[in-house]
Amino acid sequence: MEEAFAAVMTAATSSSSAIPMDPRIWRHLPQGLVDRVLAFLPPAAFFRARAVCKRWYALVFSDSFLELHLRLAPTLPCFAFFLLPSKPPLYSTSAAASSSSSSSSSSPAAAATTTTSTANRPPPAPALLLDPVANSWHRIPLGTIIPPGFSPAASSHGVLCFISDDAGSKTLVLCNLLSKLASQLPPTPTPRLFPTVGLTVGPSSISAVVAGDDMISPFAVKNLTAECFHADGVTGFYSPWATGSALPRLCSFEPGRMAYAAGRFYCMSCGPFGVMAYDVGTNAWEKIQPPMRRFLRSPSIVECGGGRVVLVAAVEKSKLSVPRSVRMWALQPCGRAWAEIDRMPHDVHAQFSEAEGWRGFECVGHGDFLAITIKGSNDVLLFDFYRKEWRWAPPCRFLHGGSSSSSRGCGGLRGFAYEPRLATPCMALLDSSSFIPFQGFSG
Repeated sequence: MEEAFAAVMTAATSSSSAIPMDPRIWRHLPQGLVDRVLAFLPPAAFFRARAVCKRWYALVFSDSFLELHLRLAPTLPCFAFFLLPSKPPLYSTSAAASSSSSSSSSSPAAAATTTTSTANRPPPAPALLLDPVANSWHRIPLGTIIPPGFSPAASSHGVLCFISDDAGSKTLVLCNLLSKLASQLPPTPTPRLFPTVGLTVGPSSISAVVAGDDMISPFAVKNLTAECFHADGVTGFYSPWATGSALPRLCSFEPGRMAYAAGRFYCMSCGPFGVMAYDVGTNAWEKIQPPMRRFLRSPSIVECGGGRVVLVAAVEKSKLSVPRSVRMWALQPCGRAWAEIDRMPHDVHAQFSEAEGWRGFECVGHGDFLAITIKGSNDVLLFDFYRKEWRWAPPCRFLHGGSSSSSRGCGGLRGFAYEPRLATPCMALLDSSSFIPFQGFSG
């Protein structure tokens, strides 16, 4: 065991000339200090170290070690990518009709229809984790965690959120990819088709927002309302979709993600382009004017660099002698103005334009990194805000020539900010009943 521990520590060090570790010294290291060292290991190195002995293997089930890991583990800005199907997910029309007619009552026929429709669907695509620092890919199957009929919708820290594909009352499932634990939120009262979802979690709190695509009939939708879920283990506050708000007029959400920073959720509205901001504390929405909205293409709102809200979009303004480019603007502290912070260099933009071919792209930010994915492609372009460096991520070995891509077609990759964590204690809130009931307020 001591030899194996020395090998693990030698491999984990970043120095190219590692100092030899004498097992005669390390065998006398107190067990508590060994646990502190293991808590600092990156997740990939930690899971390799679990093969050393039974005690190390069982550390993921130790509450004291998980608490230590939460306090000491370094923050790793990773991305979780999912291969999109070439066609959008199908949904049950009969289930939608049942939900729109009576969302509060439970119908055995509707439940049977939904069960039948989800039983014939393929299992969810595996999560493909990209470490932008190590430039490495990892694959995590989801067949035993997420049921069929759910798609990735949002993320926060070490928690990923999946939403049901069927039209009607939406069900959100939160999961931790490393611990393989999942918890389900109560169904939303309002039936929806493909709403926009936002999520933020803390050590003892969960807040989720589902907005837009209200089903006004089984075959028609309209962006009218948003619903919020709040749970706080410190105060005992629990509001299961009781907080509702009306959306601003003429907003048109595209199904996608929200960015969260400083108590507000941000998302894009198209036709014309606008940035929608939802303040969790005041339960109010507002519309923020984007820069150059008449000339933007494929805009995305991301959160980067410790709570900074960034708008990324292609600028198509060639008629006014302005070169085409992909630019980034940061939202200023006043919350209304934007300032350009960077743009894609000409040579990189030439390569990107050739790969994109006007198909559109999506962006996701995490820490000092921005990841751009092209629709209908498995390529990922990375930008390092700290080094001001653009580079293509290495090809994912689990997609090119692998079983994942050959069995699902090529709909492109959708990315989410992900921080690998062994423990996410906030998920235990969904299994607790010691909360103060609360009747929410409507905006």
